[in-house]
Amino acid sequence: MWLPYSIVVVSLCTNGCSIFSPSRGSQTDYAAAKRSIENPVGVGGEPYGDGTFRPEGVSAEREGVTSDFFERIGLRAKRRRDVDLAQSLYGQADAAFEAAKTLEGEARAEAFRKAAGLYKDAAKNWQSSGLEQDALLMQAESHFFAEDYYRAELVFSELVKEYPRNPYLDHVGSRRFEIADYWLKSDAHQHKPFVVLNVSDPKKPWNDTGGHGMRVLERIRIDDPTGKVSDDTTMRIAVEQYEKGKFEEAAMTFEDLRMTYPDSEHQFNAQFLEMQSLLASYQGPTYSSVPLTDAHKRVLQIVKQFPKEAEEHQQEINQAYSKIRFQMAERVWEQAEYRRKRSENSSAKFHYNRILEEYGDTPFAERAQTGLDAIQGEPSDPPQRFQSLLWIFGDTPDDGRPWREMPQSAE
Repeated sequence: MWLPYSIVVVSLCTNGCSIFSPSRGSQTDYAAAKRSIENPVGVGGEPYGDGTFRPEGVSAEREGVTSDFFERIGLRAKRRRDVDLAQSLYGQADAAFEAAKTLEGEARAEAFRKAAGLYKDAAKNWQSSGLEQDALLMQAESHFFAEDYYRAELVFSELVKEYPRNPYLDHVGSRRFEIADYWLKSDAHQHKPFVVLNVSDPKKPWNDTGGHGMRVLERIRIDDPTGKVSDDTTMRIAVEQYEKGKFEEAAMTFEDLRMTYPDSEHQFNAQFLEMQSLLASYQGPTYSSVPLTDAHKRVLQIVKQFPKEAEEHQQEINQAYSKIRFQMAERVWEQAEYRRKRSENSSAKFHYNRILEEYGDTPFAERAQTGLDAIQGEPSDPPQRFQSLLWIFGDTPDDGRPWREMPQSAE
């Protein structure tokens, strides 16, 4: 009687345990992808013996039980693979691309657009292959030379998304950086509100040109954080934030460049502008002193690390240093005045003396001396105005409370 039940259990565990076991499912998908790479098959299930086909890319890596299921129920189209047609279209696209180089004006743009269409068709007919990877690159290049920058960026993004480890990352990053920089400069020259649509200029996105430029730069940093233009991208983002008056964000981005790319050619400019951003983000003596202290560190680091550049910018650095010392002295002065107004003269004297010792070269030194002279002979602490309440509740210095006792030295 137990035999049928046992057969069902064994059958389920043999065929369906991968459904309930994530690790088993992952191993199955990995094995399937590995087999497809080692033993590629063409149309009709026949293997390619010449080694021209090698599945790769995100779509190929995800091929497995789940994708097969979606293909069976019609929610996902099967990847196309017509090698002869794809290669033929790619050859035609190359010829059109070369012919477009010899033209000028609008005829040149139209020829590049035609080449882009042929590269697109070639990629569609041999998906998850080296040819598709190259075709996507050349399709984006064609749009770029046709000055259809928005379409070019979309295809570059598609290429990096499908083939995140492609050998053209540095080139793609450079192209995307050029496009983003152009959009940011165009927006700075003639800013248009978000709701205004662009329907006539293929160089720009539909709307929000500056916002698209910043998003492209951020994607470059995410897609290739150690690429050739990664430090340039970070610097461009920080400069844009600085010019837009977003000084706190700019200071953090400059700091990111300083810490992440220590060998970057932008190190001096990044640290110099980080110092300026920190000073601009400081909100006054009643707010945090962190921007001031960080800016002071940057001044000292710049002078030590970049002596030649510091000498060339000596006037700006001296002005920044003087401003930092003035604002630091102002913070101590505000503390001294606060204590004096509360008749906490002992604490006020401490702050006045600190100004004289540490910030004697600032205008607050003379004020501090005047404040010291004014409280000479005054009691150190404010008068106790509720002495009767202290007597009633027994809160006197000698009431035996532990925290009021003088600490004894350890023997």
